[in-house]
Amino acid sequence: MTDNEKGIIRTLNDNNIPTRKMIAILSYLRGGLTALPYKTKDVQNLRTKINREVTGSDMTKTFEYFRKRKTEDPTFYYRFQVDENLKVKNIFWREGISLNWYSEFGDCVSFDITYMTNKYNLPFAPFVGITGHGHTCLFGCAFLSDETTETFKWVFETFLDSMGGKHPRSIITDQDKAMKAAIEKVFPNSKHRNCFFHIKSKCYNKNLKCFAVNKGLPEMFEDIVNYSVTEEEFETLWQKMIYDFKLENNKYFTKMWNMRKRFIPVYFKNEFFPFIQSTGRSEGANARFKDNVGPTYSIVSFLREYQRIVDGIRNKEEIEDNQTKQKQPKELYYGYTIEQQAMELYNRNIFLKFMNQLKLAEKYKYKEIEEGKYFEVWYKSNQIQKRERIRRYIVLTDLTQGKEEFSCICGKFSKGGILCVHILKVIVEEEIREIPRKYFIDRWRKKEKNA
Repeated sequence: MTDNEKGIIRTLNDNNIPTRKMIAILSYLRGGLTALPYKTKDVQNLRTKINREVTGSDMTKTFEYFRKRKTEDPTFYYRFQVDENLKVKNIFWREGISLNWYSEFGDCVSFDITYMTNKYNLPFAPFVGITGHGHTCLFGCAFLSDETTETFKWVFETFLDSMGGKHPRSIITDQDKAMKAAIEKVFPNSKHRNCFFHIKSKCYNKNLKCFAVNKGLPEMFEDIVNYSVTEEEFETLWQKMIYDFKLENNKYFTKMWNMRKRFIPVYFKNEFFPFIQSTGRSEGANARFKDNVGPTYSIVSFLREYQRIVDGIRNKEEIEDNQTKQKQPKELYYGYTIEQQAMELYNRNIFLKFMNQLKLAEKYKYKEIEEGKYFEVWYKSNQIQKRERIRRYIVLTDLTQGKEEFSCICGKFSKGGILCVHILKVIVEEEIREIPRKYFIDRWRKKEKNA
């Protein structure tokens, strides 16, 4: 594609000429369609690049907005990346309050790309986290010119710089290969996983007939991918499912097997991904912006909306802090001492999650295998809500004076920082009066109890 042809495409694009008509004009100038050395896709890619070029006046206003915010709040952070022609390629910024959120809750990050309805159609990339109340918060945000490994590398390095070099323990994204390569370079010690929900949904969409004609396959599939307790169990059951239902030649099941360590929950059961195994929180943040930002909005208009949303999150967190201090249940559900302990230490929303686990304990049986050290816990078989497979969960304990260690094969505490139903079953039935403080992690505690 010659520079002259690029100039023609730019002119035609400014006049909203469709790509197919551009191809007709360019092939005419070349002497015929067969003489055109590039494809329709190449023209579309150039048009996309042109449409993402931000106008000078809008960029000047963006600079002014950032400088003003930096004057108002010295902890505000922004950075631009320019190309060889000094045109802005990528923009990153974060609010001052996001630095505080990241210092407390930056152990897990969700990162997802969406195409915003601003007038440049730039990919919008928010860094999303989970607060101590279990709410979604925004750590930072970027507008990107493309989705190459180098661009992702720049935005991840910039994000780290803005946060004083602190790496997240875990990060969840979609399946983008360029993003994966950049994460391996910039966050080498962070545990990276792909969105479980998207991959599983895609499996159903690509195998509608297969699931429909094979009775029992959907139930078995859900049981294996959702509830496998060990990697060995998952791999054994998966291969048996493939054999039993003759799925050896199914391309998507084969693909899922090959990338199983990127998204199947059991491979991440000892990694910190609290209340999250999909990019749903990122998508929720993206949807919120799309609801409030129209197709004619400039970048500055978007930045103002971003600031309003961050302020809204800040207010919501302050309200939750106050309600956690002032509002407590009038009476406890069971009246256990551990219930009282959890109510006093946990933030309100987290206490509710703890109580959900405690209430589930009624549906489980337990058996002491080795006195004070080894227990088995399993779901009662006489429940209306049946399980595809009754699993026996191993709870290891050390109830000697001053120690009181608990661990469960399900890994829920490692994954979310809250004790699982299996451990709580043992604690309740063994009449243990108090849960050791180390099992109430700081990020879920009331601020005044965070010591």
